[in-house]
Amino acid sequence: MKSSADVVLTSAKGQVTTPAVIVDMMVEKLFSNMKPKPTDFVIEPGCGEGAFIEGILRYCDKLQLETPRIIGVELDANLAEKAGRRFANCASVEILEQDYLDKPIAADFIIGNPPYVPITELDERQKARYRGVFKTAVERFDLYLLFFEQSVKNLKQNGRLCFVTPEKFEYVHTAAPLRRLLADLVVEEIQHIDEETFSGLVTYPTITTVEKRKARLDEKTRVRSRDGQVRSVKLPPDGSAWIAALQHGADIENEGLTLEGICVRVSAGVATGADEVFALPEKKLPRELRKFAYPTISGRDLRPPKGTEILNTEDVMLVPYDREGNLLPEEELGSLRTYLSRRRERLEKRTCVSKGKRKWYAFHENVPLRDILRPKFLCKDIASEPAFWSDKRGLMVPRHSVYYIVPNESVRFDRLLVYLNSPEVHSWLEAHCQRAANGFYRLQSSVMKLLPVPRSVVVTALEETKQAAPQ
Repeated sequence: MKSSADVVLTSAKGQVTTPAVIVDMMVEKLFSNMKPKPTDFVIEPGCGEGAFIEGILRYCDKLQLETPRIIGVELDANLAEKAGRRFANCASVEILEQDYLDKPIAADFIIGNPPYVPITELDERQKARYRGVFKTAVERFDLYLLFFEQSVKNLKQNGRLCFVTPEKFEYVHTAAPLRRLLADLVVEEIQHIDEETFSGLVTYPTITTVEKRKARLDEKTRVRSRDGQVRSVKLPPDGSAWIAALQHGADIENEGLTLEGICVRVSAGVATGADEVFALPEKKLPRELRKFAYPTISGRDLRPPKGTEILNTEDVMLVPYDREGNLLPEEELGSLRTYLSRRRERLEKRTCVSKGKRKWYAFHENVPLRDILRPKFLCKDIASEPAFWSDKRGLMVPRHSVYYIVPNESVRFDRLLVYLNSPEVHSWLEAHCQRAANGFYRLQSSVMKLLPVPRSVVVTALEETKQAAPQ
């Protein structure tokens, strides 16, 4: 058994250590203005050794309340046995050894820390089974989303749920079905707690308290931010990201244009799967390979000051594709084929090749050089703050750690660059982008495409006529 300083919540997958102080805080939220009765049922899903069960018992003992019926559900037989022994002398507690996602259990209250298990850790049979049952099992789902959905199903009308999870469900596209599901209920409170709560894990933890009833038109969600601010917000009802509402004042007035609408392409850079083969210092480039080489840039090459033009780079990328993005036939590669053949064993180990999806010398995706080699903006895929640089001459082939934005011809290039580096865009991106470790942000193309853009960065038809008129 763990010390009183920490308790452990575990399931068959996704073990997470939760400080006892967080458990007690969540129990207080669960029963706020709704004290449990002896006839109520409380569930702790994926209970492990029963961290939240113990928290409920502490709460009832402190307030001298008769304990409700408490059910701990745990798939792992060893953990279920430990929990059973731990609460053997408590008649109000029952431990069920089963998969919480398999069978509905009606409850008045549900509390816990569901397992964080990405889709990559599930086998194909599990993925197929979950996709057939849960609306939240879409794209690259995480198991905690399914626990949320199952708990909403299990709650009786007017019941209450309190979960601590990563904050990602507030904004990632994968969690849109969960946000739509919660929009039909009352999300009473969202509290972003300290980033160091779970030692060794970067989850940006969030405590969410939900009541299963239809919200009144004037009802809002109380938001407690990590800096101590408290405010009330209205969450979007359509499953769209909550982050703009939660980050008060981070939205931009929408004039009807988005970055995607004024650009030819907003994309991640080229993923070769073997940069040590395809990207090399220009000074080491054999003369016979120069016709296949293009200046290339990685995220680490984008350095202050932001907003400046990338004039040169020391590296080049060997690209076995034509201008339209078609893979060149081997017989047309000549000296490049010879160079790559010497490294064929390494290239064939790449996932895109080993699974039979692509030829041995292909990249993970085709390379649309006609779009890439145009004037464009560049940004790091992961950065401590959003920042953009320009490749106004259209020379660079960005690597996978760089995103590139190719505006169409109606855009005022320099004005858009200034706008992208403006404080309002900085705030908007910080509010909408997914967080990575150590306070960094992921500037994903799916988010950047939605960035509202003022009409002042686009040349109007009247202005085009004026510009074309003889002086």
